[in-house]
Amino acid sequence: MLLDKITPIDVHIAAKLRQFRLVAGMSQDKLGELTGVTFQQIQKYEKAKNRISASRLFEFAQFLEKPVSAFFEGIKADRTYYNYDFSTDKQQSKKLIEFDKELLPLVRAFKRIENAQSKRNLVALAVSISEPKEKKVKHGYS
Repeated sequence: MLLDKITPIDVHIAAKLRQFRLVAGMSQDKLGELTGVTFQQIQKYEKAKNRISASRLFEFAQFLEKPVSAFFEGIKADRTYYNYDFSTDKQQSKKLIEFDKELLPLVRAFKRIENAQSKRNLVALAVSISEPKEKKVKHGYS
């Protein structure tokens, strides 16, 4: 195995880096400034043009307030190195586009809410709205 070859894991981590940066409301410039690299290098990391070292991944996790393990969520691998259970690239792209269009504005607005009780109320409302009708009837409300 060539050590410099970009793998599906590298692509997955790159996508997670972009997702976490966007959710944090951070620009590529800002993340680069915090970690001592150029925004162009951040672009290369996010597009999986360059692999992210373990120490750099740790730095990203710290500044994006995520555990390092969050970058690996969604990866299912057995003991064979290249036996991954990934969605196709097209499905992954579609998920990221949907995330950007629908969830990102909501996450950014939520992060700006300072009142803890308002945040709890908003979460309770979202949970209530998202429950299937069958479940609502079971609980005694329509």
